[in-house]
Amino acid sequence: MILNRATSQLLKMANFKLGLALLSTALLAACGGGDSSSSSSSSSSLTLNLNAAYENHTKGGSSITGTISGYCQGTRVWTLSPTFSGTTLDGKPALLQNEYELDNLAANSNEFCKTFYSSNDISKVKYTIYYDPNTLVPISSGSNPPTTVYENQVPFPTSVSDGSSGKWFNTISFEKGIPVATGIQTWEVRADTPTTLMFITNNKAYTSVGNLLLFNQTTYYRLNANNTLTPLRKNIQPTTLLTGDGDQNIDEVYQQK
Repeated sequence: MILNRATSQLLKMANFKLGLALLSTALLAACGGGDSSSSSSSSSSLTLNLNAAYENHTKGGSSITGTISGYCQGTRVWTLSPTFSGTTLDGKPALLQNEYELDNLAANSNEFCKTFYSSNDISKVKYTIYYDPNTLVPISSGSNPPTTVYENQVPFPTSVSDGSSGKWFNTISFEKGIPVATGIQTWEVRADTPTTLMFITNNKAYTSVGNLLLFNQTTYYRLNANNTLTPLRKNIQPTTLLTGDGDQNIDEVYQQK
């Protein structure tokens, strides 16, 4: 998922008691990758349909294998099922998508990494994502008390080119009915090759009390001329509020089929 996807579920913060299982799904969920430095002026006038590419990528499901480096080390397999019709927990029509993940961390990994990359059963649903059936923007699950609430969602445009950008949605994450974090998800498009564009999403999360930065995550996709997205790379920068060990940097680079 592009949130992350999401993504996506939340690590315990030492001073704020915030579980990263929730953040990693609702805020850190995210697909993507790539290298923004690879842009080319040759695609500066290229125009592609981001909305159609996102719809195809989301409805059709996806599976990626990534190498984790930086503060955390290991591998990650992340699978999103094709969407299927259903309802939110409070009975509203929705498209649903199941998320599965398998993490394999290096020996002697630190506690943050072991909590953040904690999925060890690829056959078990880690999280269910809910989408508006008409616009395909992510929507709240309808749980009571709420876990993550989506607000101010804006569908992706049908026509983008180098320099296009916008806001996708805001989130409020709750723990036991109390708001603990807010998220802002934005996107931009950059030049890439003569026939592709680089699609980049950025997700920043802050504490509800004090508005302190929890993490900054950037994910990269290649937007192809045939209305598809190719996940490339994700960069996660958790702050010391989450790691307890200073501001850190984590990269996920995805294998291409």
